[in-house]
Amino acid sequence: MPLPARIALAFALSFAAAGAVQQAIMWAYDSGAAPWALAPLGGCTLLVTIVFGVVLWRRPAAIGWTASIMLVAMLVFGVVVYSFGVNDLRPGIGGNIGYLIAMLVVFYFLLPSAIAVPIHWLLLRGAVKPPG
Repeated sequence: MPLPARIALAFALSFAAAGAVQQAIMWAYDSGAAPWALAPLGGCTLLVTIVFGVVLWRRPAAIGWTASIMLVAMLVFGVVVYSFGVNDLRPGIGGNIGYLIAMLVVFYFLLPSAIAVPIHWLLLRGAVKPPG
């Protein structure tokens, strides 16, 4: 399969999986599914696809390291954002705004985006840089 087709397939499958995870989380912890949240998730998935595409273009052998580094970076970012949100809880009106934003970022966008990384790695790990 040509490399551009593999990259497009990786994007489509990872966006479908990430969207399903996101909507399931929203369904379980919110008032139901929210299709408006798929557009920002598509942007996050597109960024993951661009990073993997650039790595495949520059150095295909580094795809495993790229996936590992991206997952660790997402984990660290998620822990930092969540800890800032938890530490921002205050009593009174609007005292949980920072916490709710942290929950939104971590559980509705970062976690589903992290699902896209192993899918990209699985589909693109055997790809060969096109000649030229």
